Amino acid sequence: MTMTKTQRQIFKGTLYALVAGCLWGVSGIFGQIFFSTFHGDALWVTSFRLIVAGFFLLFISAMQKPMNFFDIWKDKSNLPVFLVYTVFGVFSVQFSYYTCIQFSNSATATILQYISPVFILLYFAIFHHKFPKKKSIFWVFLAMIGVFLLITGGNVSKLSINPIALISGILAAIAVVFYSLAPFNLIAKYSAISVAGWGFLVAGIGSNIIHPVWQVNYKISIESIALVLGIAIVGTALAFLAWLQAIKYVSPLVATVAAATEPITSVLISIPLFGLKLNFVTGFAMVLVVVSVILLSKAEGEG
Repeated sequence: MTMTKTQRQIFKGTLYALVAGCLWGVSGIFGQIFFSTFHGDALWVTSFRLIVAGFFLLFISAMQKPMNFFDIWKDKSNLPVFLVYTVFGVFSVQFSYYTCIQFSNSATATILQYISPVFILLYFAIFHHKFPKKKSIFWVFLAMIGVFLLITGGNVSKLSINPIALISGILAAIAVVFYSLAPFNLIAKYSAISVAGWGFLVAGIGSNIIHPVWQVNYKISIESIALVLGIAIVGTALAFLAWLQAIKYVSPLVATVAAATEPITSVLISIPLFGLKLNFVTGFAMVLVVVSVILLSKAEGEG
């Protein structure tokens, strides 16, 4: 069966979002090894990954289109949107997510962040009076249930909720909405590499005010440097670049749900690497997420 142009775009966007989720999952494994082995500080990692990702993407941008390198700064009307994307999106999602981990644990932080599709639905309903189809809402919530089961294995005792963790986790979910919606017009005018690169660099400068990268509190070695570079390049620069490409073709709702491949990737890598046992609940949860993503993408393609 031949796909229409719209269906091809949705397929392309969904694929980019799936890739972004997988890269975030790989980055999560890097982070787990780094924190368990070297006991580094989460805020230091945030400052480092943003700065390195910014320079990495801007270097590529300068090589590709040197004459357009500063274009995003030439139009002053870009500044408000860019600052919203950078401050309330890029920086806030990193800072809030790691704050939630600090006051709870990674399972709690990930689940709270994955309520972001609900906020995206609310945004379009309140501000654009766009109400999704009932079956789209069904697939969104089914995917969220899958993520919950995948991370907890159905055991709620793995969650750790206190007021600070709850607030920071919800703020991380809201920040996902900002970095999904705010850059839409910017990436339509400029390259995704340029938008992401400048966003990371500016957010990284802000993050370094809170925790400078030169205040290192772990043992520097080839392994530790390789891990944090992996987090910065694979899990930040390349993952967010794939994400920005995704939202060019599909709605932020589909992209956010499709990026639930992050915990799936983490689980699959953890099986050979950490000896994680795959049980029925985990397997069922992965199937639930994958099926939900496919059917949500199909539902959007139907218009």
